[in-house]
Amino acid sequence: MGGGGSPVAPATPGGAGGAAPGAPVTPGGGGARPSGGGGGVPINIQRQRTSKTLLKMNWDYPVYFSEAEKALEESTDETVAQYVRTSLPREESFDWVAGDDPRPLLILRECLFCNGTDYALLNRKSDNEKTLLLSQWFHCVKLPNDVLAEDHPFRNLFDGKKPPHLFMCSPDGSNMLVLNGEQSRSELWSKMIATLKLEYREDPEKAVKSITKLLAEYDHLDSMEDWRIEQLENLIEKDGPKSRKVKKLQKQIAKLKKDKEKAKSKEKGLFDLGLIRPLPEKEESQPSE
Repeated sequence: MGGGGSPVAPATPGGAGGAAPGAPVTPGGGGARPSGGGGGVPINIQRQRTSKTLLKMNWDYPVYFSEAEKALEESTDETVAQYVRTSLPREESFDWVAGDDPRPLLILRECLFCNGTDYALLNRKSDNEKTLLLSQWFHCVKLPNDVLAEDHPFRNLFDGKKPPHLFMCSPDGSNMLVLNGEQSRSELWSKMIATLKLEYREDPEKAVKSITKLLAEYDHLDSMEDWRIEQLENLIEKDGPKSRKVKKLQKQIAKLKKDKEKAKSKEKGLFDLGLIRPLPEKEESQPSE
């Protein structure tokens, strides 16, 4: 807010002279980064609402339910023996967890310390934007802390005496790269990118840079829209809805919405890296007789 209580406009991305007089310059355009170069003061970028919809983890929580277990639950016979849980063979475990999703797997095993959090993947003190963007090309699976129990159906996803806290692999479990949950961001990104390059035709690093520029565009449009809406509300309160300035602001808001839709039209293409493994074919519905 300015000294007189009126909202000030965010600057246009990367451009001087695009902001209203007295407006604060917000990071944007050209792929804004969390910190400045050359020993400058770090810039804390606050992403706006449209960007935030793309910056979140989308976890899958698979639960194995066998036909035998289902039959016992549906049975009314009180003399039937109880179902005994047992671990699945490794290949079957990966088949079940991957399901129909052909993307590479990113599997996080919870422990008593990180239960209910993403601490083994996301950094609590640093920016996670690149991690979140890279994760969009994975089928992200979170497993409970009792998955290492000998009778857990997915126990055989984990090998060795020191089971990994986090790993990435192809859907069938091949090409596995493991992490201990305390890895540096550079190590995490390196292994995420290595996996993605095996599974996709296009370069994920190049795509992340392009998407970051798109996020900056979203942030600018969201900020401008919020600013114009606040101007409009103040103007209507002061001069009434029939003021000529009201129509002008309404047109500006409509244009910002249109510009955002135009920007969103680029989103799908930027996220399409071209999976090497084909998507499962959809069964064509048979015409009714």
